[in-house]
Amino acid sequence: MSQRLTADSLRADVRAWVRANWDPAMTLVQWRTSLLDAGWAVPSWPERWFGRGMPAWADDVVRREIAACGAVSSVPSGLAGPTILEQGPDTTRERFLRPLLTGEEVWCQLFSEPSAGSDLAGLTTTAVLDGDEWVLNGQKVWNTSAHHADFGMLVARTNWDVPKHQGITYFVLPMHQPGVEVRPLRQMNFHSSFNEVFLADARIPKDWVVGGVNQGWSAALATLAHERRFGVAVTVDRHPVDPGPAAEEAAAEARETLKVYSWYPQRAGRADLAVPHARSAGLAGDPVVRQEIARLLTLQRVSQW
Repeated sequence: MSQRLTADSLRADVRAWVRANWDPAMTLVQWRTSLLDAGWAVPSWPERWFGRGMPAWADDVVRREIAACGAVSSVPSGLAGPTILEQGPDTTRERFLRPLLTGEEVWCQLFSEPSAGSDLAGLTTTAVLDGDEWVLNGQKVWNTSAHHADFGMLVARTNWDVPKHQGITYFVLPMHQPGVEVRPLRQMNFHSSFNEVFLADARIPKDWVVGGVNQGWSAALATLAHERRFGVAVTVDRHPVDPGPAAEEAAAEARETLKVYSWYPQRAGRADLAVPHARSAGLAGDPVVRQEIARLLTLQRVSQW
């Protein structure tokens, strides 16, 4: 397929499908379900898992063409989606991929700890198997979206008798349970863009493991690799969306996602807000500040091409 497929032919196929299936009166979940069932949600994924087995470049072409047709183009595959697709067993894929892609279930990342940030393999959160469940105790920090997530991508230590990166397991943590406490981190600017998560006998079903028991290091590296690609790939579609429930719900979803970044405009793609922030702080005349703002604005403009 990849030898015959061209961007122009792909755009034509997408346009034809959207014109035949897009209805602004749909809800966001209904529209995304249509995309999933047709394989247009993430076309580079295998057909069995809501894709079309296309090359990776097709994802961006399809998303942009859907947006150009006036339809909602966002599909929240995030970091959990590709990690579960690549590293998870079929039972995990079947349980989580569809509601993740429709946006019905929200995810967060639970990797860093107070004493394990840059040295992630030094983590001390523990998971002990108790019958058909894992029991977790420990603490995570710098977690965006943990305050409204349904599930978390979590790494914990399951073996202390091997080199530290070999005794880690990657879990799917249900966030809504008594053993999970989420506390927003209050910052100097009075915003809370991150959380800390405390685990006290939190429980995870035995089979909710990604990558295998004591094999979580490679799964964690896969997530981090997707995070880097995700950061490079994020762009803003500037095509107007046909008004209706799907458009309104997608806009609300985007606002909720970006709300926690309001204190840090660069991360939300708003480097232009650095100028008024510098003025309000009385630093607009500082040559170092001005040079840094110029650099950020240049990077922002280049990323829009």
